[in-house]
Amino acid sequence: MLSADERMLEKITSLIYRKFGLYIGKEKYERLDLKLENMKRREGWTGIEELCARLSTGDQVSFEQLACCVTTCHTFFFRESEHFYTLAADIRSTGQKETLIWCAACSSGEEPYSIAMSLLDSGITDFHIIASDINHDVLSEFNRGVYHESRLSLMPLALRTRYFLSMGDGYFRIDQSLRKYVSIKNLNLMDSGLFFCQVDYIFCRNVFIYFDENSREQALRNVVQNLKPHGLLFIGHAEVLLRSPANLKKVGNSVFCRTY
Repeated sequence: MLSADERMLEKITSLIYRKFGLYIGKEKYERLDLKLENMKRREGWTGIEELCARLSTGDQVSFEQLACCVTTCHTFFFRESEHFYTLAADIRSTGQKETLIWCAACSSGEEPYSIAMSLLDSGITDFHIIASDINHDVLSEFNRGVYHESRLSLMPLALRTRYFLSMGDGYFRIDQSLRKYVSIKNLNLMDSGLFFCQVDYIFCRNVFIYFDENSREQALRNVVQNLKPHGLLFIGHAEVLLRSPANLKKVGNSVFCRTY
């Protein structure tokens, strides 16, 4: 039989699953409980029960606070960088103009800025990146554009010199020339629709590992409907799509093409 605390956590994880599609198993309850306690102190709530009551009424602010609490945001520049070169090669081979790229679950901006730097370094300038995440905190960090040197360790030195300004104490500010290529949005992959027009390429990497099979299928369906036919979807190298839409065909290492 579950304790009162476990029942409360079970209710909260159920609400997280329904809203964001993120699956949190019982083996992670202890870690979640610590995060919620920190969140409770920061927001000045009387207890986790107050959070649960707010979430049960659909309070948007509480869900946004919860998204910041439960999402994992560890990333770095030029992670799984071969995808960026695949992207550049495909744009050149197709002669794509006004290329529109969606970088989903972009965290604090390392991935979309890596894409932008790679394309510019390849001589491609006619593109725009829509970068989205459900976590307001990391989007604020993205907007500031300041990063610790530990996140730049895999970046080619030439790009680091060209696009970053040292601020001292191991921190670097990204050059504002890159900002014009990026729009930042707060989006939930479990929401259908998302965009008014389809995009040419989608990066949705190292995201689906936090979903179970059912929520992964729904999120993937929502993502793919925003991709143009013959457009490419990039997922993380560690991710496996056991059930994918019929119009999605694998064409490379963690690269899929929408066929129709």
